[in-house]
Amino acid sequence: MAFTLQIKQKKLFGKTVLDLPSLANACGLCYGSNNDFYILQEGEQDRGTAVLYNPNRIGRGIFYNGSKADEGYYEVSYNIPTTRAEIADFARLVSEMERRLGKVEMYCVEEERTFTSGELEQGIRQFAAFSLKSLKQFCGNKEYQKYIFSLARWPYTITEDKIAAWETCEDLSDFEQTLHNLQSMDVYYAKPRLLQKSDSNEIGAFYALTEECESVFPVRADGFLNLDEIKVAEGFVQFVLYSEQRVMDGLFLYEHFMEEIQAQDVRQFDADHILIPPMSKMDLEKLAEKLRGR
Repeated sequence: MAFTLQIKQKKLFGKTVLDLPSLANACGLCYGSNNDFYILQEGEQDRGTAVLYNPNRIGRGIFYNGSKADEGYYEVSYNIPTTRAEIADFARLVSEMERRLGKVEMYCVEEERTFTSGELEQGIRQFAAFSLKSLKQFCGNKEYQKYIFSLARWPYTITEDKIAAWETCEDLSDFEQTLHNLQSMDVYYAKPRLLQKSDSNEIGAFYALTEECESVFPVRADGFLNLDEIKVAEGFVQFVLYSEQRVMDGLFLYEHFMEEIQAQDVRQFDADHILIPPMSKMDLEKLAEKLRGR
């Protein structure tokens, strides 16, 4: 579910083409483009589209579509549920877009009605209340096997304790703080390189763990979010030594790697991922030796 606003510039000639970096900067926002696994590539755009977020209060991300800017047409949207802070960021972004574009018409697809920037700003409380209701309904639905949100910077599989807490929460404060805490970490969020065997068409997922880099890894090799629902037959991991600009010898089964790494000083990141602390070259060598002996 989303709140999508179509913004049409009413000027007949000389349509204004907004500069995204300038627009984001004026609103105190960062931006990037999602890769195939919904992991944000910071500072990038994809054919006029991007995901914007507030670095001081990171939420689920505001989607910006300026692919038809030369026609004076834009779309911006936020996911539901989202945080109150992100709803306020959305209203501020729309107001700045209107200031730069001049006279516009703004139509909400989901509500089938027009809005003004003033109505958006005045309605933040009501929009947040609806977001809270949606969050509680989502967490209260016992039919889901997993509870996954796409966030601004990467996906998030909700843990059981948060599902229980948000099903009965009275406001969005813990939801907002949790999303920000998860995404404000300076970590490498692991993404696989997918390769298909020519003889069997089986797909393998290949991950890389780098020295001296705090990293988020899925517990399972197929624990990534992807629209095509790719089925992974096997997973593997390699170790990268950036200090020596080389890959360490050895390609290890992912399940063996995960069994060994979980016996070390790691902690839970979300329901499907762990947070691996920075590992030295010596740490990786010791781990590789254990894996070679299996």
